[in-house]
Amino acid sequence: MKKSEKMACCACGQGHYEEVFDRYETVAADDVKIFIPRVKLLRCSKCGDELLPPETQKQVDQAIAEQTDQLSPRELETIWEQLNLDQTQTAEVFGLGSKTFHRWLNGTQYPSRSMGYYLRVLAEFPDALAWLKERGWRKKNRVAQFQKLDFQLQFSDLARITTETEWRLASTPTEKEGARLRFNPTTLFRQTKM
Repeated sequence: MKKSEKMACCACGQGHYEEVFDRYETVAADDVKIFIPRVKLLRCSKCGDELLPPETQKQVDQAIAEQTDQLSPRELETIWEQLNLDQTQTAEVFGLGSKTFHRWLNGTQYPSRSMGYYLRVLAEFPDALAWLKERGWRKKNRVAQFQKLDFQLQFSDLARITTETEWRLASTPTEKEGARLRFNPTTLFRQTKM
């Protein structure tokens, strides 16, 4: 903004914005306080409303990035090279929109703090990236995992009166029964002495 130009205040409509140099404070994610001792602001002479010029906004963004451990575009590019993925693969593997990573590289958007931590881990541990690419969690049979749980933890009262072997034998049909029947564990409780 040139000295001769005066922009009307958006807030009050009566004053005009003037360039001033002052301290700037804001609160970023996770209540991180950001303080910059001297930046250029546009302040209304009437109501005090402030605007940040583009160069000041860049300073603020940089201060926030430093204080919150955000990835810079340069760090992000280095990590991307380590991951050896193209833009489409990156979007697919990380579950991002197709242009999000590109915006991060250009510096028009920044990854969140948690996403930055996540990307750093994947760059450091290639096995984690491979597992993510393969969608490793889909390969686990959740039913089989449930069956592998410790019998005594699942049915502690029942475990006192029977063994796991008895449980398995009772849950399989006999030759007379033919079809597989569902085992009802409550029938074993009838055998308990009170």
